[in-house]
Amino acid sequence: MILFGCMVFGSFFVSAHENTSDQSTYYKSIKIQPGDTLWDIAEETMTSKYNSVPEYVQALKDMNNLDSDDIQAGQYLVIAYNDTDI
Repeated sequence: MILFGCMVFGSFFVSAHENTSDQSTYYKSIKIQPGDTLWDIAEETMTSKYNSVPEYVQALKDMNNLDSDDIQAGQYLVIAYNDTDI
């Protein structure tokens, strides 16, 4: 009975997290360096999930609760990356 419950729960867990695309998106934190801009970082780190740099800049702002494009050296920023970027 317990084994059956584990099997049912396990198959539900796998199917609930199954990714339909070939790539998974992960998140990591990077430290902003002097001279970095949000747009430069977006151009360097944009994943295939996004269609344009402006779209990804907005996603970065949303992920990091930023009200503007202004970032400061020493600040940390959460970015998205694909498993192929590892």
